[in-house]
Amino acid sequence: MCLVPAPSRPSAARVRGGPHVERLAREAAKVLAERGFEVAVAPALELAGGARDAVGLDRAQRAANLAGRLRFRPAGRPPPGIPVVVVDDVITTGATAAACVHALGAEGVEVAAVLTLLTAG
Repeated sequence: MCLVPAPSRPSAARVRGGPHVERLAREAAKVLAERGFEVAVAPALELAGGARDAVGLDRAQRAANLAGRLRFRPAGRPPPGIPVVVVDDVITTGATAAACVHALGAEGVEVAAVLTLLTAG
């Protein structure tokens, strides 16, 4: 399995001490590996500058906020032939998860599932 963390806005990552969802994915991979599962983490997505804080935005506004800003990072491409799971910290409207799945799909990466810690809204 390969975990692909959903990216955060650069300013949000700075406030949180770095890419917190990537840290979460790496910790999950470590725990799974200790239990005998083969898991990789592939930071295949990045969020370009210009995206604003999504708090208070509805689904359409969140999707528009991400349009053209969620990019595939070739250096983080998941290994071929293994299931890919997008990892995010929270789902409010599903716009970020949908954008991640779309961005990966546009590069030929099929997403098997989206895993989040919690839902809000």
